[in-house]
Amino acid sequence: MTFNRYIAMRAVVEIVGALACVLMMMIGHNFIGVIITALVALIWACGEIWVVQVLNKQRPRRDELSDQHQSKATQFAMWVLVAVLVALGFIYTVLNMRILFTPYVIPPMALPTLAMCALALSDGYYLWLEHDGSNGDDDED
Repeated sequence: MTFNRYIAMRAVVEIVGALACVLMMMIGHNFIGVIITALVALIWACGEIWVVQVLNKQRPRRDELSDQHQSKATQFAMWVLVAVLVALGFIYTVLNMRILFTPYVIPPMALPTLAMCALALSDGYYLWLEHDGSNGDDDED
C-alpha cells in the first residue's frame, strides 16, 4: 500500500465520520453522535498507528514536494474551517439579535462535523496536489 492510497482511505473514513455527525445533528441525538464520532476517531487513530508501523519501518517517506503539499493542504483546510466557523458565528449572532423571543443555538454536533469535514478536505486537497504535481515520472533524483 502506498502513502497516497492510505490518505485516500483515511479521507473516506473521515467523510463517513462527518456524515455520521451530520446524521446525528439532524436527528438530535448528541450522545449517540459523540459515541459514533469516538468510534470513527478510534478507527482513524488505529490507521495512523498502522501507517507508522508499516510504511515508516523500512523507508520513511521524506519528500520535500509531498511535505509542501501536506503543509498547503493543512493550511487550506484550517482557513476554510476558520471561515466557516466565523460565518456560522456571525449568522447565529444576527439571528439572535433580530429575533428576540427565540434563541438560536448552534447544535453541539456541528463542531465535530466541521472538524471531520476539515480533515477530509485536507486529505482530498493533498491528493489533488499530489496528482496535479505528478507527470508520471519518478520524482526521486
